[in-house]
Formats: sequence, structure tokens, C-alpha cells
Amino acid sequence: MRHVAVILVLAALAHSAKLPSNFLKCNRKQPDLKECVLKATRDAVPKMIRPYKEVNLPSLYPLEIPSATLYGGSGTIALDQHYKNCKIFGFERPDIKQFEFDFEKKTLTVAIFYPELQQNCDYMMDGKILLLDIKGEGPSVITLFNNTVDCFLKYEEVKKNGKTYMHFVDSKLKMEPEKVTFRFDNLFNGDKALGDNINAVLNDNSKEVFADMKEAYVETVNQILIGLINRFFGKLSIEEAFD
Repeated sequence: MRHVAVILVLAALAHSAKLPSNFLKCNRKQPDLKECVLKATRDAVPKMIRPYKEVNLPSLYPLEIPSATLYGGSGTIALDQHYKNCKIFGFERPDIKQFEFDFEKKTLTVAIFYPELQQNCDYMMDGKILLLDIKGEGPSVITLFNNTVDCFLKYEEVKKNGKTYMHFVDSKLKMEPEKVTFRFDNLFNGDKALGDNINAVLNDNSKEVFADMKEAYVETVNQILIGLINRFFGKLSIEEAFD
């Protein structure tokens, strides 16, 4: 089993915030709530090319992740990958298919299609890929094309200062990219010929490589999404968001 550690910069809950004035608002009692929430989400996400500090949301263009570590297993990919100074492009351009709350069951169901997600990070890695020794550190780019993401989340209600907040405690995510490309610069202390060869092997076998790394990448995206949602609903009460 792979292990993942992701560091997100989170701010503590200080007091209830108001929904930004340029975000659409829905009411839990309206008959077309499901359609309204979907429309509001589709309208809000592309606007997040700047941070909204009042509701504890960072800019999604790009989304910055201080560090992420993917610990390798013993299969085809036996590789520890340490990333820092990550910038992820593409979270601000989703095709949101579903964003549906069930307030009785305390769940949120999400279905999103991302045409392209690009992860630009400084990396350090050591291990084996396809039985080939691999080692290096430097800039990297991993790009996932045509990603289908489905996520089912559960939350608890937290009372604070007379308001009710959602705290998401469980999340199950599935992600299926159609294509993945890799580029790791400065492999083997800058041996260009060997580094180019390894990058070619990775891309020629990208489906097999990603299949073995998939569990760790899915968990990384899962932590990012649940972190963003908890930032927002940890600051914005249910009463302010939906009443």
C-alpha cells in the first residue's frame, strides 16, 4: 500500500464569514436546490483565479502546494517521490457535472471533468521504475489529460457561536485520466543522455507507470479537494451559505 503526505496551508476558523458578493447563493428550501447549487458552483470556480480570503480560499491559478510526498511500494514502481514548491494548473477550468448536497444524510457527491491538470514541482526521487534504477532532483512536470473525477464526501455538523458548520470527515475519490506525460529534469546529476532515456521510457510506458502510481496520486488529489472544501465550509456557515 502506498502512503501519501500532502501539506496544505490552512487558516484557523476565526468567525463566520459572508458569501462573496459575486458568488451565486441558493436556499435549502427552494425546489430546484440541486440545479441551483450546480449552477452556483460552476459560476464560482472560474472566478477563483484570485484568493478569497474572506472565505479562506486560495487562488486556483495556480493552486500552490508547499509539499507532497509519495512513498513507493514494492511493485513496478518502487520509488519514493518528494515534491515541493508545487504549482498545479487546471483546477480553475473544470467541467462540473455534479455537485449535490444531501443535507439529511450529510453527504456531498461531486463529478468533475478536467481537460488537463499539470503539476509543476521541484522533485527528489530515489528507487526503481520498471526495474530501472532512477535517482535525481530538479524541476518536473506531470500532466494528466482528460481526467474524470468522482468524489463522495461525508461531513459532520459543528456548532460554533450559534452557527452550524460542515466539517468533512470522509472522502472517497476515483480519478481516471485518459493520458499521462512525465518530464523529470536533471536525473542522474544532469546526465542528459541517461535522463532523456529514462523520460522516454516513462512516457512510452505511461499507462503502466501511472497505474502503479495511481493510488498515491488519487489520494493526493483527494486530500487537496477535501482540504479546499473544508477551508470554505469551515469559514462559511450553513446558514450563510444556504439560507
